[in-house]
Amino acid sequence: MFGMFKKKPKQPSGAQLAEEGLRQISIAIKKNMITLEQGKVHKDIYVHADSPAGTPRITYVMFSPSIQNQVIARCVVLFDRSQAGVPVWQIDWAVVEQYRGKGFGASVAIKALTEFTNGMKGRLANGFFVEAAVDEGNEASKKIAKSLLGNEEVIFNKDTSLNVHSFIKRF
Repeated sequence: MFGMFKKKPKQPSGAQLAEEGLRQISIAIKKNMITLEQGKVHKDIYVHADSPAGTPRITYVMFSPSIQNQVIARCVVLFDRSQAGVPVWQIDWAVVEQYRGKGFGASVAIKALTEFTNGMKGRLANGFFVEAAVDEGNEASKKIAKSLLGNEEVIFNKDTSLNVHSFIKRF
């Protein structure tokens, strides 16, 4: 009976999840656990596609301009759901702390979205949506998402007790 008064573990923020994804992809690349292909549009971005638990995911990474093989930014596009029969893909990005504030977040997000949309052209008759969900207080990512996708809606997330800014665009 007293278990119902237990505190629920706090859910990680979107930024924390994105940073953990950046850390994990960096480890996988260093250990040669995955293969990367060079972008077709942008030659300074690399891509890896997989389907963890059957969910399609495309990960894009950028490397340091000065330190060989150091991943400095990553952007993931992950299938999330269908909305009125049209696929909705979630997008998020993260940048290694020492490279933040230098434009790499916007760069990796813009280049990844360009690579993704070019790869999806003509594959879906009704197109698809791309959505970014950004936690309250993450001003840098809100600015990137607004310029990337527009169409901002603020939603309260009861799991984190924070507002989330949702940006969505149909392609």
